Amino acid sequence: MQNVLELTQRSPPTKELANDGAPLPPPHVRPSEDVLHDYDVNPTSGLSTARAAEFLAQNGPNQLKPPEAPSRLKIFFRQLTNAMNIILCAAVIVSLATTDYIAAGTIGLLIVLNVSVGYTQEWKAEKVLAALSTVGSPVATVVRHDALSKSREGKSLTIPSQEVVVGDIIIIKIGDIVPADARILTGHISNLECDESLLTGESLPVAKTSEPLEEADVPVGDRTNMVYSGSQVTKGRAKCVVTMTGMQTELGKIAEALEKKQSTTAEGWGYLRYRIKVSLGLADTTPLQIKLNKLAYGLLVVAIILALIVISSTGFRRIPPSIATYAVAAAVSLLPESLTAVTTLTLTVACRELAKRNALIRRMDAVETLGGVHNICSDKTGTITLGRMVVRKVWVPVDSAFVRQGSRASYDSTKGQTYLVESGTDPFYPRGTIRALPTDEVSPSASVEEDDSDDGLGEDIVRIDSLEPAFQELVHGASLNNMATLHKANKDSGWQANGDPTEIALQVFAHKAGRGKPHLTALRRRHHHHEPLVRMVSRASENVQARRSELQLARTHTAQSDGTSVPIIDGHYEMLVEHPFDSTVKRMSTVWEFIPENDNDGSADYDLVVYLKGAVERILDRCTHIGLGENRLPLTEGRKEEILRRMDSIAAEGLRVLCIAGKYIPNSLKGEVKAMPRDEIESNCCVLGLVGIYDPPRPESKGAVIEALRAGIVVRMLTGDHAATASSIARSVGILDDTHGPTAVMTGQEFDNLTDEQIDAIPELPVVLSRCSPETKTRMVDAIHRRGQKTVMTGDGVNDSPALKRADVGVAMGLNGSDVAKGASDIVLADDNFSTIVRAIRKGRAIFQNFTKALVYLLSGNVAEITVIMVGLAFRRNGVAVYPVAPVAALWINTIAAGPPGFALGVEPTGKDVMDVGPGAYQYIFTPSWYMDTIGYGIFMGAQTLANFIIVQYGTGNGTADIDPKCNDHFVGLQPGCEVVFRARATAFATLQLLLMAHALTCKHLTRSLFHMNLLDNTMLLWSAGCLALTTFPLVYIPAINDRVFQLSGDLTWQWGLIVAQLVLYFAAAEMYKLAKRLYYRRQSKAKTRRELEREAAAKQFHVAYTMDP
Repeated sequence: MQNVLELTQRSPPTKELANDGAPLPPPHVRPSEDVLHDYDVNPTSGLSTARAAEFLAQNGPNQLKPPEAPSRLKIFFRQLTNAMNIILCAAVIVSLATTDYIAAGTIGLLIVLNVSVGYTQEWKAEKVLAALSTVGSPVATVVRHDALSKSREGKSLTIPSQEVVVGDIIIIKIGDIVPADARILTGHISNLECDESLLTGESLPVAKTSEPLEEADVPVGDRTNMVYSGSQVTKGRAKCVVTMTGMQTELGKIAEALEKKQSTTAEGWGYLRYRIKVSLGLADTTPLQIKLNKLAYGLLVVAIILALIVISSTGFRRIPPSIATYAVAAAVSLLPESLTAVTTLTLTVACRELAKRNALIRRMDAVETLGGVHNICSDKTGTITLGRMVVRKVWVPVDSAFVRQGSRASYDSTKGQTYLVESGTDPFYPRGTIRALPTDEVSPSASVEEDDSDDGLGEDIVRIDSLEPAFQELVHGASLNNMATLHKANKDSGWQANGDPTEIALQVFAHKAGRGKPHLTALRRRHHHHEPLVRMVSRASENVQARRSELQLARTHTAQSDGTSVPIIDGHYEMLVEHPFDSTVKRMSTVWEFIPENDNDGSADYDLVVYLKGAVERILDRCTHIGLGENRLPLTEGRKEEILRRMDSIAAEGLRVLCIAGKYIPNSLKGEVKAMPRDEIESNCCVLGLVGIYDPPRPESKGAVIEALRAGIVVRMLTGDHAATASSIARSVGILDDTHGPTAVMTGQEFDNLTDEQIDAIPELPVVLSRCSPETKTRMVDAIHRRGQKTVMTGDGVNDSPALKRADVGVAMGLNGSDVAKGASDIVLADDNFSTIVRAIRKGRAIFQNFTKALVYLLSGNVAEITVIMVGLAFRRNGVAVYPVAPVAALWINTIAAGPPGFALGVEPTGKDVMDVGPGAYQYIFTPSWYMDTIGYGIFMGAQTLANFIIVQYGTGNGTADIDPKCNDHFVGLQPGCEVVFRARATAFATLQLLLMAHALTCKHLTRSLFHMNLLDNTMLLWSAGCLALTTFPLVYIPAINDRVFQLSGDLTWQWGLIVAQLVLYFAAAEMYKLAKRLYYRRQSKAKTRRELEREAAAKQFHVAYTMDP
């Protein structure tokens, strides 16, 4: 596994050789011109189509190795060689050897059913997995030329990404998925940034350059002059030369390493034992399958012993065929033949239900494992959060958010005015509420007072038709100095955005304030005369403000309005100069000219405006004043410190803080501004305000976290973001609170510096791990396992695959996850939503409970049958026993009668209490309580069946004199002297079958009274139990079937009274037994020590799940 991790950090030396035969250095340490020379390619003309075709034929298509196609034969044999099916196959052979063809045929049909159900579900799951392929660009833009053309001029072609070859010149721009690993060309890059989180785990885009690096052995994420297959371009554009394709890319190397199957390190006899366990299904498979296989083998041993006991009743002298059949019936009666079908069908239904809720199950048994997990190790970005940046807070250095009687607010950097920007489930939705917080309150949860205005809107709500000028100036800067775009593809789809995540957030904010870039730059005219509300001008500003205060608004618009915004200004802006964001100076600037739409005005009457945005410290270094216009303040050192303190206050809430600034340039310099140096344009600016941006939690995340904590599950956030951001999000959704210890928050570096012994000594493992590497995630999984706990691990990138494989349940992201991560996972989330994981855990716990109920039902029925058959050995004459229930009848009850109710119990609706107990209750099925239920119910029902047989056989006839060995002969019908035996068998058969149908209703809840159950919430159980109960009558009364096949008589009258009496007795005994269990559990609860009660109460109150046993 360590080797897999290392693949994300470095590449092996290239196989290309220099002229002297020595390996060439990797491309990131060489000038791009040398790399072009290696492939003999020109960036303007690219490869020739002939050479590209030759390379494609030589190296193969540019794609990851597709997953191995599922083999139908392999799946079939895997299902056939299931432990229970192997045992049933042996039962078929024995039945054929004893000429019991009905038993052989019935068991054979069960095998076919088991194999068919399992085969169908696994084949569908494999096909779904093969279809989960999203990483990789479907098309790519390359430069190629025709070698036969005289000009050999290169042309940009759009081709399938599979056809990209080494040496191709590719063109990448914003929004593109990089099709292959490539070296960026010097002189052909413009403001390029790429999101490489799928490969490196780094959540922020990486700024790219074209300069060669000095060291060869640097992590993939630090190779800033390379772009990698599967990463996405978030900003800018570039030309690159392809250096690696297909499985030779960084993505392909990790995928290839993860395909190598991990085998045991045991040698000699240890390895032999391991291989035997694997062949028997006791190793290298899922926990549920191991449990069921152990159960099957244990029952097989007991079944053989019981069969030998039946045969031994003859003294081993002469074994009649009927006794051999009886022995087979005894063995088969102990085996829950329908268990495999019930298990597979139950998991299939659960998988389909989860698929409807966006959880695609790759490995069915993972659903059952989910129920017993103690931890959820989740990524933050896109899982707990929306995965989209939004503006949360805006700070403007003024003393008020509102204008009264024509006066604008005064600039004030001491407190300033804070605005809270609200966002919903769609971070790109360009409507929302902007609230002005009181000047002495900056908390997002601050209560705000409502006014009594006629429009019904609170006084704190910002109205987009009457923005405070200073706030409007900041909004204009956020809107215009921005390359992001918003659009809606159609009426039914949501809003979409293109561009850098930070710029998208600013553009959405500007739209919410009614000043989106399309509003400010679109050329249009009002249909009614209206004076401009605000213009950013240096001359005549006082007159403009006076006119603004006298306006009578025809309609009040708020940022919450969902209607189409009317144009805000009489004119539009046109961009003159753009200086893109540079990672060195960490700022971006643009110069704009206002073009009025009023024919009486000219653009020369309006100054040019410059807008800057970037890192706060870098922008403050370029500013000399606070605010635009006549009332601006000098930016003194004291005021600068005040702004920095405000930045720290906003950043402490986990927000990323940007500064927006601006200034005016006289229109007379319009002809010179394009030639002005960037440093001159970005000097002597004025601070407009600060903007706090973050990735907001999903609205449903907090509820899901609280539900998980209530269930005793520790939620851990493992993220690549900074500690402050991670802690803020963790607190907002309930992962982190004041009850946690000092080790609850750690950085990945701090965690990695600890030894395993030191980690094990920590009383509480961290619930927030920031700046987390792939190795950190794997160590966290190992640390949890060393504490004897199970965990879910989520991931989306290639780098997450080792941890996904190591976890008990690996969960990959379906929307933004890589193919490699999906291949390493057990569950794929179609919506990348944390709450879907909690829903899956709820279902997993329900499946665990349902399996417990179904196993109690099925195996208690087996115990009842065995009790009847084995005690029936005492009913003998002349050394030959006469069985109380015929072998075919026993097989009917064990398969046909028990199967449908067992399946109905397996699909019981999820109970309301499944999340009210800790994961310890979902670890083991075979508990003392389970054994007590199974054996107790089974023996009691067997005793009731035997009681009715004895009453009919010995209470009304001649007892032993009516027993004749010939009554065991099958297919001969009712013979003289067997009337009483056949009548007693009919009574026993009807009693046992009807008791099992009543038992199915009892097993609906193993402690709750039948009178407090909602029997109507599982109509399948009612229908299956009711219909099978009715089949008792035709089997008893239809001639030929009753006497020749089931060896019983339909001559029942008063015997039905005995059967009804036993049913009443069963319900009464079951209610008393459940009452005793409830009283016992209640007493156990009261007997808890004071420390345990206090600890449990604290866990429920603060939602804390302890990570270590005392």
